[in-house]
This record gives sequence, C-alpha cells and structure tokens, in this order.
Amino acid sequence: MEWSTVRRLVPALVLAALASAQQKPSRAVEHTLKDFPRGVYFTIPAKAPVAGKKGPLLVVLPGGDGSRDFLPFVENGILGNAPEDCTGVLVTSGKWRDDQKVVWPTAQNKVQGQLWTTEAFVAAVVEAVQAEAAIDPKRIAVLAWSSSGPAVYPMLLDPKGPFARGYVAMSVWPAVDAKGLTAAKGRRFVLDQSPDDRVTDFSHARAAYTALTEAGATVQMSVYRGGHGWQDDPLARLRANLAWLYSEQAAKAPAWPAGTEPSKDGNLLQNGGFEGGVVGWQVVDNSTRLLVAAVTDDKVQGEKALHLQKRGALPLDLISQQVALRSGTKLRFSCQVKTKDCKNAFLKLWVYDAKDQLVAEDVDVAHLRGSGDWRKLEKVVEVGKGTRALVQLVMVLGGEVWLDDCRLESIE
Repeated sequence: MEWSTVRRLVPALVLAALASAQQKPSRAVEHTLKDFPRGVYFTIPAKAPVAGKKGPLLVVLPGGDGSRDFLPFVENGILGNAPEDCTGVLVTSGKWRDDQKVVWPTAQNKVQGQLWTTEAFVAAVVEAVQAEAAIDPKRIAVLAWSSSGPAVYPMLLDPKGPFARGYVAMSVWPAVDAKGLTAAKGRRFVLDQSPDDRVTDFSHARAAYTALTEAGATVQMSVYRGGHGWQDDPLARLRANLAWLYSEQAAKAPAWPAGTEPSKDGNLLQNGGFEGGVVGWQVVDNSTRLLVAAVTDDKVQGEKALHLQKRGALPLDLISQQVALRSGTKLRFSCQVKTKDCKNAFLKLWVYDAKDQLVAEDVDVAHLRGSGDWRKLEKVVEVGKGTRALVQLVMVLGGEVWLDDCRLESIE
C-alpha cells in the first residue's frame, strides 16, 4: 500500500504520538491458515493478562486497503488504548486481482477469483485464537473503519457469528431490513463519525444509530470533528469508547451537532429545513459565482429557508446531500421551491447500490426555469437494491432558487 494512505487515515500528530511506542520491538505474531490461501493475520498479546481469568478479544479490520501497513497503528494506537487484558488481532484483506476495487470481499460483494470470503476468514481466525489464548466468548469485539465497515456490519448482525460487540468508525451503513436486524437486540455498538466527513457522509452513522437502537441494540454515538480519518484526539476517544464497549454500562444520549439530529418523522435528510444553515449539505461552487445563505425573511416552515443565487453561466454549481437508505422499496422526495429569473437548474435524485452502481439513474425531480412562488415538488422512485441516495440541486446558468422543507422518505 502507498504509505500516503496510512498518513491520510492516521494523521501526523497521531503518528508522532505513537513514535516512541514504535521504537520498541513489535509483539505482533504473523499467522496463516491452511484453508485460506493468501490469508494473513497478526495476534497481539494482552499487555497485562490476568492469571486464571479469560480476557477480552479485539479483532481489527483496518480501513484503506486493509493491509499490514496499519499494524503499528493497530498495535500501539488501538490496542495500546484497549483494556490491559485485551488480546488483539489484525486481519488483513484478501487480494485476488491487481485492479481489485472491493477491499473486503464478502459473500454478498464478491470479486472475480476470490477463494474465500472475509466473514469466513474472520470466523476461522477467531476460532484459531480462542484455541490458543484464554478468551472470554462474551467479550469478543470487532473494530472496523472506512473500507472495512460494510464487511463488518453483517458479521455483527449474524445471530451465529462470534461478535456481540462492535466498533465502526467513519464508514458506510448498508441498508438492512427489519429481519436482518433481529440479532442486533442486546448487542453493543460504538459508532464513531465526523459531521465534517466528505468521504463517508454523517448520515450513515445517523441511519445506523436509528436502525440499531430501534432494533434493541445498545449504541454509543461518538462524534468528533475534522473529517475523514482518525482526527480530533482519537487516542483518548479510542480509550474511552473501548472501555465502554467492554463494559455493561448504559449508552449516553448522543450530543448531536446542530442540524445532524436523527429525524423523528421519517425524513432521511439531515437538516432538510435548513434551520442549521448548510449543515449536512455539500456546496460545490465551481464557478466561484454562487452565493448560498440561510434566510429568515422568505420561508415556508420553521425559521429559515435556503437561498441560492448564481451570477453568470457555466461551469455547474450545486448543493447536495447523500444519505444511507434503511429499508423500503421506494423513495419519496419532496421539497418546497421558489425561483426568480432562473435560467436553468435541476433538482435530481440518484440511487446507488452497495457496489456503487446506479439503481435509479439520473432522475429529474424538476427542471427549474423562470420565476415562480413557493410550490411543492415531489417524486417517487423505485429503490431496488439501493443502499444510498444522492439529492442535488444543480445550478447550470444564473438566477435565484429558494429551498425549504426538503424531505426524503422510505415507503413500502
């Protein structure tokens, strides 16, 4: 793997904090399993095992390209902040092709030529570690971030799987129906996400929190600032979150940043009424002539609406939000819109599946031109196997557009 990937996901300040620990010889031991060619994992002994007592186990599937290059961070950063009696495992991803895009191939998300699935390999690794170390089966947890999250969620929701505790950071929530969430009841989860993340949108953590808590899981929502990667004092956050994960303490009520709170009325969009300004929305000002502001003097509901004004022509400017889909066979998007001298703009809805392929392709909710007072626009699309949706207002040419009460709802 390119070392730049490690630096991108594990910022320089964190690596510097780990430098002294990295000077010591690694205690990690490399292993393979005969039934899993190319499968490699590392065990990291507990720092202070308790004699005669079984301890916890933490299995880590790293983000990025899932390679062994993350071993120093996993050993010293993650396991270094786990309970003293915790045994650690770093699992590396299976590589089957030079052009492989799926980092962690599973039974549901395969790549050509793969000889085994991630979930089968991880289960075999846990079994092998239990045969060699004194592990408490009730305190086996898995930690994933970024690229490994989509592979780990199904393991955590498998009623026959080894994990009843899971830590998922800065990753994607796959759409899971009620039946698939049955095993979540009684299990413990830490969700660690930044509202500033532009790689894996905060809506994924919000959707996961809502779905898991409604299914009876105990979920600790950990919110940090700084975007994608282990940002914002991650070592202290890891220490606190892992201590909670291995305890039986109740979860604290999430401290949701303004505008990111889960909707209580089924709206999948974050800050759809723009009461928090553009929180949750991504603004792309390609032309450098797009003005975007929350306004209080012209609105439909609440205290604010969003006003967009573009002066000039191409290139395209836009505001967008992507959301994780929870369930349902259809999506209904609706929005209150007002225009003034709008030359050319589009409201669009895109739906993608787990392999990032378009399910609902380039759906125009509305083509906006001219001037018009507030009116409600609505569109219903088939979801199919969609796992995420993208809502966009694309400003092609000049003019003004106001938005308010934007809603995206799953319907049966």
